[in-house]
Amino acid sequence: MDFLEGFLLGPVWSDTEYETRRHAGFYWFVGWLVLAGFILLLLKPDSVPGILKLSVSLSITLFAVLVVLSPLINRFYYRLNVVVKIVALAILAAKYLFGMVAFLQFWQKRITIDLEAMPQTLLDFANNMIASTTEYFQALGEGTGMLVGMIAGGLLIVLVFAGILLASTLLPAVYLYILKLIQLGIDYLYRTTLFPMIFGRGRA
Repeated sequence: MDFLEGFLLGPVWSDTEYETRRHAGFYWFVGWLVLAGFILLLLKPDSVPGILKLSVSLSITLFAVLVVLSPLINRFYYRLNVVVKIVALAILAAKYLFGMVAFLQFWQKRITIDLEAMPQTLLDFANNMIASTTEYFQALGEGTGMLVGMIAGGLLIVLVFAGILLASTLLPAVYLYILKLIQLGIDYLYRTTLFPMIFGRGRA
């Protein structure tokens, strides 16, 4: 519960120790989860959950509305009973869910995969990579150059796919961090400006 409160309420409102600990593993988990959702969107767009079928504009709108409403929920969160707290946390979690859905839908419209042509495309990529590295090492001699070129080409192929996988995992995590920074800025605005005007300085 402390983790959820710390993550969802943020440092302006939370009284947990969330900010004093590192949570890299959680962001990696989010990255892998979003990557899995993206692959599902590309491979089976008709079988994904309904929320992943929202338009980008609607997802962004819902995220923006909840960003604006979140400080109001956060301010009174610790005065709520347990049941209402759970509902409040669900609403705060939905905010980031809509933000991530917008992220997925944005990239879905820009990346397409031809499943029938994919095996041949991957094979052509591997052959071209190995051919290029083999040609590069020809100066070592025909046999040695071919051997070194094939090994180097294989390593490059592994590095390319590992780099793509790493970037595909890091990008959603960085995006989530940006969403949290947006919310943090809104929280500070409410806490330092709007709430003192509405509730008075001593009760903001």
